Amino acid sequence: MSTTLYRKYRPQIFAEVVDQNHIKVTLQNEIESGKIAHAYLFSGPRGVGKTTIARILAKALNCRQRTNAEPCERCASCEEIKNGRSLDLIEIDAASNRGINEIRELREQARVTPAKENYKVFIIDEVHMLTTEAFNALLKILEEPPAHVVFILATTEIHKIPETIISRCQRFDFKKVALAETIRHLEEIVQKEKIKVDSRVIENIARHAEGYLRDAVSLLGQVLSLGDKQITLEESTLVLPRSDLATINAFVTQLFQNQTAAALGLINKYLEEGGDLEFFTKETVEFLRRLLLALITQNWQELLWDLADDDLKELQRHLRKVSIESLRRMIEILLEALANIRRSEIIQLPLELAVVKITQSDNVAEDQSGFEPPAPSALAAPVKTSAAQKIAPEAGESSKPLAELETVKQKWPEVIEALKDYNHSLSSFLKVGFPQSVNADKLCVSFKYTFHAERVKESKNKVMVETVLEKVYGQKLLLAVQVDESLNLSEPGNAAGQSGENMVEMVLDTLGGEVVN
Repeated sequence: MSTTLYRKYRPQIFAEVVDQNHIKVTLQNEIESGKIAHAYLFSGPRGVGKTTIARILAKALNCRQRTNAEPCERCASCEEIKNGRSLDLIEIDAASNRGINEIRELREQARVTPAKENYKVFIIDEVHMLTTEAFNALLKILEEPPAHVVFILATTEIHKIPETIISRCQRFDFKKVALAETIRHLEEIVQKEKIKVDSRVIENIARHAEGYLRDAVSLLGQVLSLGDKQITLEESTLVLPRSDLATINAFVTQLFQNQTAAALGLINKYLEEGGDLEFFTKETVEFLRRLLLALITQNWQELLWDLADDDLKELQRHLRKVSIESLRRMIEILLEALANIRRSEIIQLPLELAVVKITQSDNVAEDQSGFEPPAPSALAAPVKTSAAQKIAPEAGESSKPLAELETVKQKWPEVIEALKDYNHSLSSFLKVGFPQSVNADKLCVSFKYTFHAERVKESKNKVMVETVLEKVYGQKLLLAVQVDESLNLSEPGNAAGQSGENMVEMVLDTLGGEVVN
C-alpha cells in the first residue's frame, strides 16, 4: 500500500521541520545543555508540526549517536521510534482515551523504568479532551514526576487546559506556516516526486491551506494523483476546491469604484452559474472584515492567504481612497442584506439594493485622511479620481456646515413624519430626540434617556434615520446620538415637549395601545 505524501515526507530531524524556528532553537539548546524539562505543552493550530516535533524530541533524547541536538537516524533507538516499535515512546490519543482509568494506567506505566532507553516519553495528543477527573489524575504525576519520564502534551485548544496543568509544563505556542515557506516545501516535494507542476498550482494549493502545512501536502497529494507527469492549472481545478475569491475581489473593487452596473451584473451572472448568493454575501462580509483589520493594523499577512501579490497591490491602490468609516458602513449594509436574503422571494434583490445603497452614496468615494495602506512602489502612478468623488478640503480651509441648526430644527417634525413610512416605532423614539448641533455633515441628536438613544443607535435604525434625513434636507447627514440627562423635554422646539399629550401619543404608537376611559 502506498504511503500518503504527508507521512512520506514527515520531518525526521529538527532541520527538516518547516518554520517554527522559535521552538526548534529553544528545544535544541535544552538538549545540548542537558537541561530537559519533565513536561512540555505544545499548543497551536492543526497540521503545523506539534506531534512531529514531539517525536523528534523523543528521538533526540534517546539517540546514542546524537550530533549536537539532532538525532542520528542510524542507531537502533532512532530506527525503532521512526518505525513505531519503541517500547519507551508511548503515544496516547486523549480523544479516545480520555477517562480517569486510562490516566491511572499511564501513571502505573510511568513508574516503570525505561526498557532500554534513557527516557520514557509519553506523547498525549489532543490533551484538552481529557475529563476533569483525568486531568486531576494527570496533575498528580506532573507534580512528582519520575526522573526518567518526559511528558509531551499537544493541543489545538489551549483554553480548555486547566491552569494547574499549564503551570507545570514548558509551554510552546506553534503558529501557522508562512505562505512563502509553504510554497517552498511543496516545491521540494514536487522535485523529489519528479513531477512538473505549474507554479500557479502550487501557489493556489498554499493559499487554500491557509498556513496548515499538513492540509497543503494532502492537497498536493490529490493533485499529483491525477497521474500526469506535468500538472497544468486547468487540470488542477478538477481536484482543488472551488474558490469564489476572484469573484469577491472583483465585486469589492467594483463597490470601491462606484461601478453600480458592473456589480449588479456580477451578482446576476454568479447566480446564473449556480452560485450560492447567501454564501457569497457572507464571504464578502468576511473579506471586508479582513480588509478593515488590515487597514487599521497595517498587517496584510492574513490577506496574503487569499490574494496573489498583484491582486493585493491593486486592492491596496483602491483602498487608498476608502476610509475606515466607509468600510464599516459597507459591512453593516451587507450584513443587513444577508439577513434579508434568507426571507426574500427574489433572492438577489437584497444584495442588489445593498449595492445601489453603497455605490450611489458618497461614502465609498471619499478620500479621507487617516489610515492608508503602504503604497507599493510599482503603483506609484497617480490615482484617477472619479467625478462622483468628493474632493477633500485643502489644508487650512475651514470645514463649512452642510446645514444650519435652525433649519434642521424647523424641519425636524417632517423627519419624524417621514420616518413613519419606514418604522412607526422608530419615529416615536425620535419625538423625544432634540437636534443639538450640526458639525460639517454630522447631526448630533440628544436624548434624555439611555433607552431611546440605544434604540436609535442600532445599526439598522441609524441607517434608516440617515436615509430619511437625506430625503428631508436634500443632503447627506451622518447621525450621532448622545444622552443628556439635563435635557428639558418641555423646551420649545423639542417635538416631544409640546405637551403631555404627545408623550402619551408616543407610548401608544410604540406599544400599539389605545386610550381606555
